[in-house]
Amino acid sequence: MTANTAIVIGGGIAGCSTAYALAQRGIKVTLLERNTAIASEASGNPQAMLYPRLSGDDTASQFALASYLYSLDFIKTLNLSPTDFNVCGMLQLGFNPRELARIQKVAAFFESEAFVKYVSAKEASRLAGVELMHDAIYFPNAAWVNPQPLCQRLIDHQNISVKTSISVNKLLKNNDLFEVYSNDNLVEKSDVIIIANANEAKNMGLSLPIKTQAVRGQVSIVNASTMSAPLKLIVCSDGYLSPATHAQHCLGATFSSDSVDLTIDELDHQANLARLKSYSMALYENLKDNICAGRVSLRCSTSDYFPLVGELLDGSALISRPPRPNATAASLPWVKGLYINVAHGSRGFTSAPLCAELLASLISHDKLPIADDLAGLLNPNRFLLRKLGLKRLARMLATSSATSVTKPISG
Repeated sequence: MTANTAIVIGGGIAGCSTAYALAQRGIKVTLLERNTAIASEASGNPQAMLYPRLSGDDTASQFALASYLYSLDFIKTLNLSPTDFNVCGMLQLGFNPRELARIQKVAAFFESEAFVKYVSAKEASRLAGVELMHDAIYFPNAAWVNPQPLCQRLIDHQNISVKTSISVNKLLKNNDLFEVYSNDNLVEKSDVIIIANANEAKNMGLSLPIKTQAVRGQVSIVNASTMSAPLKLIVCSDGYLSPATHAQHCLGATFSSDSVDLTIDELDHQANLARLKSYSMALYENLKDNICAGRVSLRCSTSDYFPLVGELLDGSALISRPPRPNATAASLPWVKGLYINVAHGSRGFTSAPLCAELLASLISHDKLPIADDLAGLLNPNRFLLRKLGLKRLARMLATSSATSVTKPISG
């Protein structure tokens, strides 16, 4: 079946990227957002950093690298203003023995200095425009982006309509069409549904094999000082400091799965500031009294840190009738036309555009933008499949929905 219409649930970077990728293929998309504006939750921070976290040639690094390269090239095509997108470069510091060993390994593995380069503390300081304490790896093409203008640009498309203040509480499939309900009132119908509402994906009353956790993150907004204002690029240790825009730095971010409180926490501000000690004690002393604001949001993450991207299975049907270990992917109880793109953690603006293109390729039967085995790591059903002892199937996506088995959605 070729999809003509699609509904995307969620207006953060995952939802907006997915809507754009589908709209570019001529599919009419309705994007539903529960808030009054898009990019209001985890995608609404003042700045998003685009850079890869690499360790070498492991699968996590392969996915991080593919996402980074794709997102940079993709965002450049959108022609955002220089005040909303800046390819400024980034330094990852070897601020302790473990991190020093990691960045040395990365620099040795990737031979192209145009992509990544090992630099001494002295060279890092020159590149940064401020004095730094440690050797680093330098990514000259890393960037920051302003999330809300980016998301707005993505949905400004003739094939996308946006409806805000819509809280989806039920999905039904009636013959070949999905029905979406808000407060038990029918809102829209479409050929395809993409769930992209992060932590809310588990709260729609469906028997779907979704396993995620909410991770609280707080960023601090810091007034630039005479010492920090010359900073020319992003600096990272176990957090990040952005170059100043409008005379303010973005400093972050905390990472906690112990709380879902959205109140600004002074202790988290101090934790963000403390990370500056691994950059430069002088910089810490200079900025420690300059916090002027902050923002808290809940990221959506998985235990293996890979997103959940692909077509979904009927969890109840899978559990009640477990397939044999040698079963084919096509024989599983797929909910044909129901897809998901969530759990991008703290790297959403790096990974979501590639995952959106992957989903649109699956839906449109196009060639995938990454290798099948790498795409298989994102199988959104993988945790349930592993629990059932189906590890081989957990590494596979449904790449041909034409051969998928259609099952009703179990509530």
